[in-house]
Amino acid sequence: MLLDISTLYVMVALCSVVAGIVHLTAAAGGRFGSWANWWGGGHLLLGVSAVMPLLRGLGVPGLLTIGNTAAALSYGAIYVGMHRFADPAAPIRRWIVLTGIVALPLLFWSLPRDFGDRIAYLNVLRSLFDVATVLLAIRIARREMLRTGWIVAVMFAMTVPMFLGRAWFAATGQLGGDPTGMHGGPAAWMAAGAIAFIMFRGFSLLTMDAERCERRLATLAERDGLTGAGNRTAFDRARSGWRGEGAVLMIDLNRFKALNDRHGHMTGDAALKIATRAAVCSIPMSGRVFRWGGDEFVCVLPGLNDAAAQAIAGEIATRFTQGTTALIGPDEGADLSVGWATGPLVMVDTLVGQADARMYAEKRRGRSAPPVLQRSVAESAPPAILISQSQHG
Repeated sequence: MLLDISTLYVMVALCSVVAGIVHLTAAAGGRFGSWANWWGGGHLLLGVSAVMPLLRGLGVPGLLTIGNTAAALSYGAIYVGMHRFADPAAPIRRWIVLTGIVALPLLFWSLPRDFGDRIAYLNVLRSLFDVATVLLAIRIARREMLRTGWIVAVMFAMTVPMFLGRAWFAATGQLGGDPTGMHGGPAAWMAAGAIAFIMFRGFSLLTMDAERCERRLATLAERDGLTGAGNRTAFDRARSGWRGEGAVLMIDLNRFKALNDRHGHMTGDAALKIATRAAVCSIPMSGRVFRWGGDEFVCVLPGLNDAAAQAIAGEIATRFTQGTTALIGPDEGADLSVGWATGPLVMVDTLVGQADARMYAEKRRGRSAPPVLQRSVAESAPPAILISQSQHG
């Protein structure tokens, strides 16, 4: 069966040019980072290079060498785009220089007898850039847990054996003297397969960017903006995954309003961050920290018993006191109270209430003044008599 390679070249040229224009336009409008300029520019060059073999009959001098050089540069630019997508601050100068070096021979390589060697060289370059792009896509997929990253990796990986096969056929003189027109055999089917994947993957980075943005929005929606701890939304979402026995800690900063009034809200914000860091550094990897509201935090610790919960509570309090002492001095270091409860995590709301009651008992024992009635944000409804906000803390 014969394939019309010329038509396939036209299709890949159109798809690549459209992908290039879309990315460059979006980048110009500030929608994407610099990766879109490289990715879009690379695909625009790829589209131009795909048209060049179809114009060989015009006899324009230098058309062939310009097309081959543009093809090599396009793959380098696409890889740089992926590199910038993976890390916007990553240095790219070496990759630009390397692309220029490997593309330079094609600019002066035009003898007809070297047709097969040129095609082989260009296809080897394509396969190497695609391998590098695959490795980057896998790294992004693992680091950011992007499922689309694996799809992109597969799409670029599929063309590697096709390009290498084309290189072998070209080097052994089995491609003929014209890469366009009607062709049959394995070499033609490899070209058709590679062109198909090239057309599909032009917009693949857009899908990765969309998934990345979706994940970031979900993270922001479930994270407290000041401390980075989980919020109530994150707590409600995580509760379905808690099974078995465990511990719940309720943390409250002592005399927090007085700290704000004396040292300012910036110091108060810093104290909240120190409390979050103290909790995160003290709990096991399986635990979660949530900002419950105001100056209260909740830690959920699967698999921990009462003794372990008590030890962690003491460690959190110690870390917090050390952190605030370094912040505002040894004479004014703040402290916090921690209550804990253990039991089945399916009853996490009950455990939160028990830990909250224990935390306020600890708070009252730690004060020299007679205890006063306070309301915790963990309570679903206010008690009959509430103290003023100035007394809370």
